[in-house]
Amino acid sequence: MKENEAKIDFKSHQLLLYVEKSDGEYGPLQTGSFLTKNYVDDFWEKRNKLITTTTKKLTDGEISPIAYYMIIVDVSAAEVASRIGISPKKVRKHQELKYFSRISVAMLQKYAAVFGVMLADMFQIQIPSTAHYVPKQEKTRNPYVTALSVVKETK
Repeated sequence: MKENEAKIDFKSHQLLLYVEKSDGEYGPLQTGSFLTKNYVDDFWEKRNKLITTTTKKLTDGEISPIAYYMIIVDVSAAEVASRIGISPKKVRKHQELKYFSRISVAMLQKYAAVFGVMLADMFQIQIPSTAHYVPKQEKTRNPYVTALSVVKETK
Protein backbone atom coordinates (compact mmCIF):
# COMPACT_ATOMS: atom_id res chain seq x y z
CA MET A 1 0.00 0.00 0.00
CA LYS A 2 1.27 3.44 -0.87
CA GLU A 3 1.57 6.24 1.66
CA ASN A 4 -1.14 8.44 0.11
CA GLU A 5 -3.62 5.48 0.01
CA ALA A 6 -3.13 4.65 3.69
CA LYS A 7 -3.55 8.17 5.11
CA ILE A 8 -6.89 8.46 6.96
CA ASP A 9 -7.81 11.41 9.16
CA PHE A 10 -9.33 9.82 12.28
CA LYS A 11 -7.67 10.96 15.52
CA SER A 12 -9.56 8.79 18.03
CA HIS A 13 -8.20 5.45 16.75
CA GLN A 14 -4.66 5.59 15.42
CA LEU A 15 -2.69 2.76 13.81
CA LEU A 16 0.93 2.29 12.86
CA LEU A 17 1.27 0.87 9.34
CA TYR A 18 4.33 0.12 7.28
CA VAL A 19 3.73 1.51 3.79
CA GLU A 20 5.65 2.25 0.63
CA LYS A 21 6.94 5.81 0.75
CA SER A 22 7.21 8.09 -2.29
CA ASP A 23 10.91 7.25 -2.67
CA GLY A 24 10.18 3.49 -2.97
CA GLU A 25 11.34 2.60 0.56
CA TYR A 26 9.06 1.09 3.20
CA GLY A 27 8.56 2.92 6.46
CA PRO A 28 6.13 3.57 9.33
CA LEU A 29 3.06 5.78 8.97
CA GLN A 30 0.74 6.75 11.79
CA THR A 31 -2.80 6.95 10.46
CA GLY A 32 -6.43 6.52 11.45
CA SER A 33 -8.37 3.26 11.20
CA PHE A 34 -10.55 2.92 8.09
CA LEU A 35 -12.90 0.42 9.75
CA THR A 36 -13.33 2.46 12.90
CA LYS A 37 -13.95 5.66 10.99
CA ASN A 38 -16.52 4.16 8.63
CA TYR A 39 -18.25 1.28 10.41
CA VAL A 40 -18.20 1.56 14.21
CA ASP A 41 -21.13 3.99 14.46
CA ASP A 42 -23.17 1.72 12.18
CA PHE A 43 -22.29 -1.30 14.33
CA TRP A 44 -23.41 0.37 17.56
CA GLU A 45 -26.61 1.63 15.96
CA LYS A 46 -27.50 -1.89 14.81
CA ARG A 47 -26.48 -3.39 18.16
CA ASN A 48 -28.68 -0.94 20.10
CA LYS A 49 -31.61 -1.69 17.78
CA LEU A 50 -31.08 -5.44 18.33
CA ILE A 51 -31.06 -4.95 22.11
CA THR A 52 -34.23 -2.84 21.95
CA THR A 53 -36.15 -5.38 19.86
CA THR A 54 -34.90 -8.31 21.97
CA THR A 55 -35.93 -6.52 25.17
CA LYS A 56 -39.40 -5.94 23.72
CA LYS A 57 -39.69 -9.64 22.79
CA LEU A 58 -38.66 -10.59 26.33
CA THR A 59 -41.11 -8.24 28.03
CA ASP A 60 -43.92 -9.30 25.64
CA GLY A 61 -43.39 -12.95 26.58
CA GLU A 62 -42.20 -14.10 23.16
CA ILE A 63 -38.80 -15.41 24.33
CA SER A 64 -37.30 -16.69 27.57
CA PRO A 65 -34.48 -15.03 29.50
CA ILE A 66 -32.17 -17.73 28.08
CA ALA A 67 -32.85 -16.53 24.52
CA TYR A 68 -32.49 -12.90 25.62
CA TYR A 69 -29.06 -13.40 27.19
CA MET A 70 -27.87 -15.56 24.30
CA ILE A 71 -28.53 -12.63 21.96
CA ILE A 72 -27.06 -10.03 24.34
CA VAL A 73 -23.89 -12.08 25.00
CA ASP A 74 -23.78 -13.24 21.35
CA VAL A 75 -23.37 -16.99 21.87
CA SER A 76 -24.92 -19.86 19.93
CA ALA A 77 -26.93 -22.77 21.31
CA ALA A 78 -23.99 -25.09 20.60
CA GLU A 79 -21.59 -22.87 22.59
CA VAL A 80 -23.94 -22.66 25.56
CA ALA A 81 -24.64 -26.40 25.43
CA SER A 82 -20.96 -27.30 25.49
CA ARG A 83 -20.29 -24.95 28.41
CA ILE A 84 -23.07 -26.33 30.63
CA GLY A 85 -22.99 -29.95 29.48
CA ILE A 86 -26.35 -30.46 27.76
CA SER A 87 -27.44 -30.94 24.16
CA PRO A 88 -27.96 -27.95 21.83
CA LYS A 89 -31.53 -29.19 21.25
CA LYS A 90 -32.27 -28.74 24.94
CA VAL A 91 -30.81 -25.21 24.88
CA ARG A 92 -33.06 -24.35 21.92
CA LYS A 93 -36.07 -25.67 23.87
CA HIS A 94 -35.11 -23.54 26.88
CA GLN A 95 -35.24 -20.47 24.65
CA GLU A 96 -39.01 -20.96 24.38
CA LEU A 97 -41.06 -19.55 27.23
CA LYS A 98 -43.24 -22.66 27.67
CA TYR A 99 -40.19 -24.85 28.46
CA PHE A 100 -38.36 -22.25 30.55
CA SER A 101 -40.49 -22.89 33.64
CA ARG A 102 -39.31 -26.53 33.72
CA ILE A 103 -35.62 -25.66 34.17
CA SER A 104 -34.15 -26.56 37.57
CA VAL A 105 -32.46 -23.94 39.72
CA ALA A 106 -29.14 -25.77 39.33
CA MET A 107 -29.43 -25.57 35.53
CA LEU A 108 -30.40 -21.87 35.76
CA GLN A 109 -27.25 -21.26 37.80
CA LYS A 110 -25.18 -22.87 35.05
CA TYR A 111 -26.86 -20.64 32.45
CA ALA A 112 -26.24 -17.56 34.62
CA ALA A 113 -22.55 -18.47 34.92
CA VAL A 114 -22.25 -18.80 31.13
CA PHE A 115 -23.90 -15.40 30.60
CA GLY A 116 -21.84 -13.75 33.34
CA VAL A 117 -24.84 -12.58 35.38
CA MET A 118 -26.16 -13.36 38.84
CA LEU A 119 -29.08 -15.77 38.89
CA ALA A 120 -31.44 -13.13 40.29
CA ASP A 121 -30.45 -10.74 37.49
CA MET A 122 -31.67 -13.21 34.87
CA PHE A 123 -35.22 -12.42 35.98
CA GLN A 124 -35.03 -8.64 35.80
CA ILE A 125 -33.86 -6.23 33.15
CA GLN A 126 -33.00 -2.58 33.23
CA ILE A 127 -34.95 -0.37 30.87
CA PRO A 128 -33.37 3.04 30.28
CA SER A 129 -35.47 6.04 31.24
CA THR A 130 -35.33 9.65 30.14
CA ALA A 131 -36.12 10.82 33.68
CA HIS A 132 -33.23 10.79 36.12
CA TYR A 133 -33.77 8.25 38.89
CA VAL A 134 -31.21 7.02 41.38
CA PRO A 135 -31.17 4.03 43.72
CA LYS A 136 -31.31 4.89 47.40
CA GLN A 137 -30.38 2.43 50.16
CA GLU A 138 -31.68 2.86 53.68
CA LYS A 139 -30.89 1.00 56.88
CA THR A 140 -33.59 -1.10 58.49
CA ARG A 141 -33.91 -2.39 62.04
CA ASN A 142 -32.65 -5.74 60.84
CA PRO A 143 -28.83 -5.55 60.57
CA TYR A 144 -28.79 -8.05 57.70
CA VAL A 145 -31.29 -6.28 55.45
CA THR A 146 -31.29 -2.94 53.67
CA ALA A 147 -34.19 -1.33 51.86
CA LEU A 148 -33.60 -0.26 48.28
CA SER A 149 -35.82 2.31 46.61
CA VAL A 150 -35.59 4.18 43.35
CA VAL A 151 -36.25 7.90 43.71
CA LYS A 152 -36.33 10.80 41.30
CA GLU A 153 -33.06 12.70 41.34
CA THR A 154 -33.26 16.24 42.72
CA LYS A 155 -30.82 18.80 41.43
